Amino acid sequence: MLEIMPDLSLKLYVGDERRLELQLEEELIVNRDIVEISSIKLIASYVAGYDRIIITCSDCSTVDLEEFVKLAIEKTIGLEVVEKDRNIVVFQCLANISTLSFPEVLKMITKLISKSFEDIEKFLNGDKTVEIREVLNRDNLIDKFYLYGLRQLNQVLLGKINYTSIGLKSMAHVMYLAMMLKLLERTADHLSDLGEDLAKFNINAPEIRRKLINYVTLLRNAYTKIINYLLFRQKLDELDSLNYLVNELKELESGVIKDLVLLEREIKVHLIRIVAYLRDLIELLIDTYELDKLIMES
Repeated sequence: MLEIMPDLSLKLYVGDERRLELQLEEELIVNRDIVEISSIKLIASYVAGYDRIIITCSDCSTVDLEEFVKLAIEKTIGLEVVEKDRNIVVFQCLANISTLSFPEVLKMITKLISKSFEDIEKFLNGDKTVEIREVLNRDNLIDKFYLYGLRQLNQVLLGKINYTSIGLKSMAHVMYLAMMLKLLERTADHLSDLGEDLAKFNINAPEIRRKLINYVTLLRNAYTKIINYLLFRQKLDELDSLNYLVNELKELESGVIKDLVLLEREIKVHLIRIVAYLRDLIELLIDTYELDKLIMES
């Protein structure tokens, strides 16, 4: 079998060579006293592209291993336990890297974030059908798609797969897409934290609620415009409208900072950080348009 690699070199496979080459295995020795860092290492191995990950923990109890397994499965798409002994767990990624194309992953993440914006607005408006816990649960799902998307992009950068196999149009976009994923993931994190803090502070003052509803609505509208550019790729000459959006976000940020009615510092921080991530997304969008123009001219 002949394959064109991302750097335009050719790779020739004989028989089952390609299948065997893609079965990457990692062994991790973990310790019950450093479970958190061990979990980070496991997720890092998954994102890097390992298909089989062997975890050995000599001092872990059955409960420790079960918690470890639960965390890994909750955080990833396709990572499942295929073998388990008293001190050993073997994970296998059963999801093919192209099970979902990258554009589909991006669309899912942006759709879930939109839903979180909507739920927070409804919660502030007193909609009793909205359970703020759903925003927190949705953030976990966004994390899964985020890590899966990074895994795809890593495989392209490592030359393991061709960029076209996950729905990309150019190798040059990988770096920008990785940054976009991170900005979207951080936006989702702050929306989740915002929802949790709103429930915790139990804000009932009408004036504060009106302020918060206005801020969240403005953020959601700005986010929607940005995502329309990201997903539907308007023409380059239409990007001028983003200049107005940048100015609107600056005014919004200034308003939140100077707001004397909104006293809770945590809530202010979440709103300000979301503004910052949206502005960064606009910058990345403009970067990718310039990149596209350069590719077309080459």
